Amino acid sequence: MIEAKIQPALKRIEDLSLRELDMVYSLSRIGRSYPDIGKRYRISESDVRKLVSDYVELRRLCEAKPVGESQRANPEPELMAKKPRNRRCDAIYATAKERQAAYRARLQERHRAGMQFPSPAPVMDSSTPVEEEVSVTAADIP
Repeated sequence: MIEAKIQPALKRIEDLSLRELDMVYSLSRIGRSYPDIGKRYRISESDVRKLVSDYVELRRLCEAKPVGESQRANPEPELMAKKPRNRRCDAIYATAKERQAAYRARLQERHRAGMQFPSPAPVMDSSTPVEEEVSVTAADIP
């Protein structure tokens, strides 16, 4: 099968958020290659070069535009894919403090139970009678 390389829709520099602008600039400063940065933030390599060279001006423009504008235009797909955690509707404990107190009580109970050693009981279900063992002492060797 022949794999077709599908080019994802590239963003424009104006579509990047302030955080993304800062990250692109920081990554370029620490030595990451421009193509790698472009792939990560879905912008072209030429846009990465332009952003790095005109960073101060672009940052000032990005700070001036409304905060919600860039977020509405490009919502992050990772954030939308997450679903909320399932919570138990029949929770035993009303607060986390009560739950932790019960957990500590169970731990202490287990600890106390582990410290008590049961006394050894004779086995009662054996059919043969238990005979006293005669102690064997070493005889005097002449």
